[in-house]
Amino acid sequence: MARVTCPNCEAKAIVTSRDKQSAHVVTLYCSCSNTRECGATFRVTQSFDHFINPPCKSTAQIAAGLIKNLPRDQQMELLGM
Repeated sequence: MARVTCPNCEAKAIVTSRDKQSAHVVTLYCSCSNTRECGATFRVTQSFDHFINPPCKSTAQIAAGLIKNLPRDQQMELLGM
């Protein structure tokens, strides 16, 4: 997980709790570790955006789906049979 910093003083923040909103969105409740000069508490919403490089499993699933849609003779040719 990425480091959370205080939006006020930019010190390291501590995640005190989290609330899962959906499969790809979580709300983090945080407090600033700079208690002497700041002490802010705040909420951060963290979300998944998109893959830069999809996981191998997804790539394999895509390939399998493409092969499945080919005529049987082309499937056999690709598989070396």
